[in-house]
Amino acid sequence: MASGGNIQSLGTLLKDVDFLEVPDFQRNYSWREEQIDAFHSDVMYATRTKKDHFLGATILMRSSGENSKSYQVIDGQQRLTTVFMYLAILRDLVIPLEGGFVPMKHGGAMIDVRSNINGFLFSDEDGIRYRSNSLLKNFLETYVFTEPAKRPTMPAKHNQYSLSLRKAYARIQSNLTDNLLHVDGGDHEKVIFLWEIVRTFERRLKILKIESDSFSESFDIFMSLNNRGLDLSPSDLVKSLLMKNMSEGLASSALITKNRTIANRWKTITDQIGEPNVDQFLRHYLVSTTNVPIRSSQVFENIEQMINNSESGKKQASDQQLQALQTSSSVYHTLLQPSTIEDFQIRNACTVLNHLTDSYRILMLQVLGLTNILSKKEQQQLSKLCEVLTVRWQLTGGNAQALEDHLQSVCVALRQPDMKFEDVKNQLISINPLDLSVKQYFNLDVSRTTLVRVILHKINSFVGDFSQMIPYSPTKMHVEHIAPVSMTEYWKNALFTTETENVEAEYSVRVEMWGNKTILDKKINESIGRKPFSTKCTGDESFPGYSNSPIAITKELVKLGKWDYDLIKSRSKWIGDCFLSIWSVDMETSNVISFQQWLSQNVTN
Repeated sequence: MASGGNIQSLGTLLKDVDFLEVPDFQRNYSWREEQIDAFHSDVMYATRTKKDHFLGATILMRSSGENSKSYQVIDGQQRLTTVFMYLAILRDLVIPLEGGFVPMKHGGAMIDVRSNINGFLFSDEDGIRYRSNSLLKNFLETYVFTEPAKRPTMPAKHNQYSLSLRKAYARIQSNLTDNLLHVDGGDHEKVIFLWEIVRTFERRLKILKIESDSFSESFDIFMSLNNRGLDLSPSDLVKSLLMKNMSEGLASSALITKNRTIANRWKTITDQIGEPNVDQFLRHYLVSTTNVPIRSSQVFENIEQMINNSESGKKQASDQQLQALQTSSSVYHTLLQPSTIEDFQIRNACTVLNHLTDSYRILMLQVLGLTNILSKKEQQQLSKLCEVLTVRWQLTGGNAQALEDHLQSVCVALRQPDMKFEDVKNQLISINPLDLSVKQYFNLDVSRTTLVRVILHKINSFVGDFSQMIPYSPTKMHVEHIAPVSMTEYWKNALFTTETENVEAEYSVRVEMWGNKTILDKKINESIGRKPFSTKCTGDESFPGYSNSPIAITKELVKLGKWDYDLIKSRSKWIGDCFLSIWSVDMETSNVISFQQWLSQNVTN
């Protein structure tokens, strides 16, 4: 249970712990010059004015035992690393002054400044009080915390992971040395100046200390307090939990070897799907394999609970969980990069879905992962139905969480030992918005550009020349308003044959209807602007027109000869008919015809 939550001096916090350890899941030190300079400025102001300065919060997780004074740093490692470097540099600046040992009278006591600083840096129980993650731990110990006479010179060049730390050290050292040069007097005055800074660290720098006994609770506190963004993510905590459980009982070289192996296995996950996608992958994985909704903040808690509840024990359960994540990450990679999917039908379905939403991956993780249970044909059918459901849901503005819940329920059905494919298929079909509900949305205006682009591009793939098909690309393919968004006199006359009250408002509605939109090459779209319909069709000497576009549904507009409100309504109905044919729960796409053919078969008013 969390305790503390009280603001205390930095000196009190540091003297009250045996050691602080930064877990390996934490990111490396990353403060830049501007942050170092701001910290130094705050310290010097507090020293000069003798006023308190609040550093912020730190979340510490007690390592083991109720009375333990060893903690893992869950939040605040950037500040704490800076604090300990700063103190070490203060000590190093004191040492050469009058031989490095300067007794001075202060408040009736003799004070050894160097020993006082070392009292913060080192613990009687455990030696060095502050231990960074495994990458930086030895570097700090060798080049920062060890006194200058016993350590090698800090290298100008080292590994990339220590670059920010080395730059920060040099910046702190430069700032303090510059301040020291401006102190009037000799060594004694300089020691007093440095001692006042030490007293600022001990007494005037305040910090909010929060203690906890569990990773899950620590993470919840972190999520609540940290408004700067996630320095510590769910994936960081999961990785740490797995390393802790799987290396339990090991020591020395065996522990290092085991953690390196685990880290390499985790790296296969991040290599597959990319570091920025890991948190989302973990949530989708949990939703697809459990039967309860999972928020991002609950990812770690749920994985920890699954491991703790396993009959096989934490070590084996953690190993099995890591293996399952590795396997699923390979599937998730294909969903992030659907062009890598071998099967043409599944690839097409996932490509469409990837442009619209990421929720579909919940179901597809199961569909593509159950290769030993589902046949290729069954995988094709479920991926198609997943596409149909998701696109219909997007069109009708369905609730995103409700869709996720539905997809999760299908995943539950797929995992049943007595799973019957036809039952799962029918369950997926039953979730779909009905045709009648879907069709009415094509009578309305629409402003969701991505949805319009996806649907029109798919329709074009059915009615166009396959050899001239252009790939889906939001940057190269724009949604074109045939009658432009901004009304001109020409376009007002084209869309209105009679006097209309509040014509500008009505014009805005008509141009946002489905039928007034098409897709067009970026270069043509940028040139064509608000020009009359005939010019848009043919272009002129300075730019090409619709007739030069390889997109069939746009090129055929040239044959119409005019553009008016009746055609907008008719084309909206045509797009609706095409949609119901392409995204049909019957699984069979009926003949999708061009707008010209549709007009010849339908009487329009």
